[in-house]
Amino acid sequence: MNLNKQQFWRGISILLNNYHAINRKLFACSIITAETVTKGLSHLKSNLNEPHEELIKNNLEKSLLIPQLLEITKADNIENIEGFVVNFKCIPKKGGCNVKALGILDLLNSSYRMTFQNDTMSDFEIKLNGELVVHMLNEDSRFDIDASLRWSEFVLKPKFYKWCRNDDKLKCDKSNDCSSLRLIDIEKYNRLYNEFKQKYSENAMKLWNDAKESTDPLKFIYEDLAIAAYLITLWQSDLVNQPPAAFADLGCGNGLLVYILIQEGYQGYGYDVRCRKLWSLYPIQVTSRLYEQAVEPFKFNLPTEVDWLIGNHSDELSPWLPVLAATCRKNINYFLLPCCAFEFSGNKFQRRNSSISGYKDFCDYAEHISNVCGFKTEKDRLKIPSTKRIALIGLSRMYTENDYSARMEHIKEFVKHEQQQHPNSSLEEIKLREKAEAVRNCTQIEKSVIDKLVKEIFILLLGESSKDPYVKPNDDEWQTGGRLTMSQIAKCLDKENLKQIKSECGGLKTLLRNKHEIFQFQQPDFVLLRKPQLQTYNTNKPQTVKKRACFFKLHHPQGCPLTDDECTFVH
Repeated sequence: MNLNKQQFWRGISILLNNYHAINRKLFACSIITAETVTKGLSHLKSNLNEPHEELIKNNLEKSLLIPQLLEITKADNIENIEGFVVNFKCIPKKGGCNVKALGILDLLNSSYRMTFQNDTMSDFEIKLNGELVVHMLNEDSRFDIDASLRWSEFVLKPKFYKWCRNDDKLKCDKSNDCSSLRLIDIEKYNRLYNEFKQKYSENAMKLWNDAKESTDPLKFIYEDLAIAAYLITLWQSDLVNQPPAAFADLGCGNGLLVYILIQEGYQGYGYDVRCRKLWSLYPIQVTSRLYEQAVEPFKFNLPTEVDWLIGNHSDELSPWLPVLAATCRKNINYFLLPCCAFEFSGNKFQRRNSSISGYKDFCDYAEHISNVCGFKTEKDRLKIPSTKRIALIGLSRMYTENDYSARMEHIKEFVKHEQQQHPNSSLEEIKLREKAEAVRNCTQIEKSVIDKLVKEIFILLLGESSKDPYVKPNDDEWQTGGRLTMSQIAKCLDKENLKQIKSECGGLKTLLRNKHEIFQFQQPDFVLLRKPQLQTYNTNKPQTVKKRACFFKLHHPQGCPLTDDECTFVH
């Protein structure tokens, strides 16, 4: 795969901040210092350990390294500068001593060399010579040469090619909005996260099993451990003037984040509209701070000491977090990790910008809400086992004490306008989550209604075989009928029965999916009958007992095409 020089240096600019993405041993690789070299770079590359009198280099602010690199390499002729020397600090994922590394960017020869002061990491050089060439520089017996070559061919090269051609990644890095953990000390965070894994993961897994929770413990436990480590590192940073007097986790769910923070010495509370099984298993000092209570906007009373709000995947409360932080009291900050997108009314979020992903669109909207509420909003990308990793943090206000009353009125007018633009069934009512979670899978409808609809749809599809040009009837073959679109089926069904399933999640489509042994879908929007297939069994496993009657044996004019032994249903 051929690359031009501009693409090559684009890939190098991303590699400078993301070497840990191709080395699983590392949690992060941070730039410590950067220098421009105007003379003597080739001599430096040939021997790093000797003094070089001819070397001329100047310090460069590390945040300017990548912008300057990209600006210089846009030009056809590179003048007055031979390259850059970069010192790195590599942080091991599982703790231990940091590893120092040196990167040399040779602009004249289009190459990048990275060497490590550690015996466990392989030095390498990437060079553009008509095509991309990678040299592994360690030739002594300490390294597995074959493993290094495999890493070069199957890890480094594919990732680097992707970076070279990824304009969006570059824009994201330049804006600094999407770089991970940019607001905190990464080394301190990694150390704390490793401590938390050792300290809490085993006990949390036991609590999960004791409570018989149905959610995935590996995702939730390690995600909340990472969020707790992030919050504590943030609260102990220079960015925050002082640790919170108390926090309130709104929509706290299983309460694990509240449990970890309280165990670490922070005062706080957790609120959720529904109690979880795990709550009663926590220590009393945690259980007593978890409240089964709905958060009603503009009516919710927080304990007086609370000065931080947390919204960790808080769903319907997500757009409300900045509003609640701004209006409950003057001194409250917030941390919001948006996940499922909702409007102020409690309805699903309506896209504002269809040119970007739905998730980014909602994050941008949440940031807009924060700005309307007067916060100077910080953004960071967390390292958690989730695709929804962008956090919004409101720390300082952009308005003065004298403007407080006017700002509160402005916020309420803004919320009212948004509710009118995207209302629920009642223009006045704010409809957030109900205490009792509704079952929305068509299982709450009377069986007689379900059976009647299934038979009607079956007869419609079976009768289409003579009309559908794609189907050629053959008396010797088992008839599978024709095909109809969802809208064609809906028009032919009893309107009262359809009304009963209209409120269900997915409605008619959910009904058909639940009867997957009878119906199947075909792109773009067709429904067909499914021909029963001969089942293959694993003789080493005990077979399940047949319980349900075969629909086709009962209702198809030709019966079921399978014998009793072959069919998974009772004949």
